[in-house]
Amino acid sequence: MLLRVKQVYNNNAVLVDVGNGKEAILQGRGIGFSKRKGDQIDPKKSSEILYLNDAQVKNHFTSLLKDVPIDIVVATFGVIGMAKRTYHYPVLNYIYVTLTDHVFQMYKRLTAGKYQASPAPDIRDRYPLAYQIAIEAVKRLNHDLGVHFPDTEVKNIALHFINAKGVDGDLDPTVTLTARVNTIVTQVFAKYGLKRSLTNQNYFDRLMIHLQYLVERLNTDEQDEADLDPKIGQDFKRLYPKSFAIAMEICTELEKALQIKLNENEHVYFIIHIQRLIQEPQTPAPQDS
Repeated sequence: MLLRVKQVYNNNAVLVDVGNGKEAILQGRGIGFSKRKGDQIDPKKSSEILYLNDAQVKNHFTSLLKDVPIDIVVATFGVIGMAKRTYHYPVLNYIYVTLTDHVFQMYKRLTAGKYQASPAPDIRDRYPLAYQIAIEAVKRLNHDLGVHFPDTEVKNIALHFINAKGVDGDLDPTVTLTARVNTIVTQVFAKYGLKRSLTNQNYFDRLMIHLQYLVERLNTDEQDEADLDPKIGQDFKRLYPKSFAIAMEICTELEKALQIKLNENEHVYFIIHIQRLIQEPQTPAPQDS
């Protein structure tokens, strides 16, 4: 069945109407050559079909095209589709933006000869499925983009899938709780204009890993009971008032939404992670008069 072209992105990618108000991206060498809007095209000539069934995914795709080359957008979306289709791995939609941006930034660094391995932790023993997906993702990206991302990219991509794990049907309650916790933290971050970037990505990923551990503690009702100095929280409040405020808002929203009570240790850990993330300068100590 021939499909009708809605938009030609370049010689190798076109947007088509697949019926019932749905759209897809066809990718393949020369598939868009000499094509115009309204022309018919044979989908069998494409090497990759990316379905934009979700309105939010479609919006992410359109938005990303303003800053990211379509080959990278299509390749990354294809990786996410592979994770959902082949591994039945549910993800929250924001991964389309965060992973695409990460791949684009790493692609630019790699092609410019400036790529450096990230010191992000390797936690494959705890998340074997996410790492298996990331291994396949790196292979696909290398093939589709004609580059060679080193194996160190596996853990970075795995962290994106770990952080964005969502809910799909009757999954383990841990997954549902993880999605709720991540959503609450993301909403508070948006309020303060915080997001993952090249400069803070390592600290951001460490925070997201901390959230995974927090979910596990909440499920077992065993919050961290390490012997911390009770003055630490008050010292942080004085030294890093913005980090303290953001951390406390996250804790308050988590407690309200999940009907839980976080102890002082959990508060302190959030302050530490937020401080690392935003790098707030210390507030000078008051001068004696």
